[in-house]
Amino acid sequence: MTKPITKEELWNQVKAKFYQEIGPVSFDTYIEPLVPVTLTESSIILEVPVDESIDIIDNWNKSYAMSFVQYAMEIAEGFIKPELRIAEAIQKSTLIQTENLTFTRESDLNENFTFDKFVVGTGNENAYAIARAVAEDPGRVYNPYLIYGGVGLGKTHLMQAIGNAYSKTTPSARIKYATAEDFLNDFTESLRAGEGATAVFKKEYRTVDLLLIDDIQFWSGKEKVQEEFFNTFNVLTKTGKQIIMTSDKLPTEIVDLQSRLTSRFEAGISMDIQKPDLPTRVAILKNLAETDNLDIPNDVLELIADKIDSNIRTLEGTFHRFEAMLRYRNKPATKETAQKILGDLNINQGFKITVGRIQQVVADYYMQTIDDLKSTSRKKDLVTARHVAMYLTRTLTNESLPDIGRSFGGRDHSSVLHATNKITEKAESDARTKEMLEALTDEIKNGK
Repeated sequence: MTKPITKEELWNQVKAKFYQEIGPVSFDTYIEPLVPVTLTESSIILEVPVDESIDIIDNWNKSYAMSFVQYAMEIAEGFIKPELRIAEAIQKSTLIQTENLTFTRESDLNENFTFDKFVVGTGNENAYAIARAVAEDPGRVYNPYLIYGGVGLGKTHLMQAIGNAYSKTTPSARIKYATAEDFLNDFTESLRAGEGATAVFKKEYRTVDLLLIDDIQFWSGKEKVQEEFFNTFNVLTKTGKQIIMTSDKLPTEIVDLQSRLTSRFEAGISMDIQKPDLPTRVAILKNLAETDNLDIPNDVLELIADKIDSNIRTLEGTFHRFEAMLRYRNKPATKETAQKILGDLNINQGFKITVGRIQQVVADYYMQTIDDLKSTSRKKDLVTARHVAMYLTRTLTNESLPDIGRSFGGRDHSSVLHATNKITEKAESDARTKEMLEALTDEIKNGK
């Protein structure tokens, strides 16, 4: 080395060249984690994080060492060899700072969420089939796997069923379940506690065999936690570990979710779970009745299933209220008793939510016709009405984007996505729009 320069100056300038050459993804994975420790006339020691050492060192020797030498010669005007050293284990003083951390438990799975207890129907059979395949060969097929759909449709059950199945076939496997909020809280706590805690956090999430993250839409707009998960995602997938996530919508529909994350998710497979049809809802109720040793006539179960078509969680909640009436108030298992429960919940009233009903309510509100909503007209008021109708169809039904587009004059899925995103953003920033959507939703469900 002939040009005087500090280790920090050299490394920062080399990093800038790497960033321009290899792009942000490889840079964040293989360059950014390194820390310059010592610089001599002919070498520099770069410290590698313990939990990422194998992957980084292997790739550095293959792809980056020669480039470093070239960059360093340009900057320092001399030959400098990079030497990678694995960071020392966390010191006792650091452990004192981190011993009270309350990260989510490693394998926090609900033992009742199994494949055997998951009722398969037309709305979830594809998601179920993929889940079975992932459980049998995690990390090799469909990685990552994202399950998306509305509230209470069984996404968490199906995701945890994978974990429970894999834990039985591979008892030694490290399996971690956490909600997106858990991940954020653990990450935030590690930052508050200092550098040692951050290392503990990374080890906690990056050395598992199976990582299950629930409700990733919670990260919308949270840049720091998205960046941390991006790095965690890279470490796990590069070492062949399985990631499974759930969301209430496709990642591309989540507002303010980084494009580099969505592109990573698209490398795997995403399957939706739709609202269960009537036969599936009846099967779910029969399953509950058998589990609780209750003899309930089919026509009673069919009545409840016919009235509760929103989600499985509501269906199960209604059934348990009905069960309580039978057990603790000695009511008979009849349609009259079921009707009483439904009446108390205001469920025996209202309208069946269909695309046609949504179109009619919205058309009436904007003084248009359903044909107008399906037309190619670009009049401002009509475009707004069409966007609102598409948004409500997307949020109140399980129609897919292509199906919604076909119901609105043969539009493609991107037009529907644009409409729903636009109304979502407007509702978040404008109270009057939010109130209008709530009023329309109430009318669609219950009438005027």
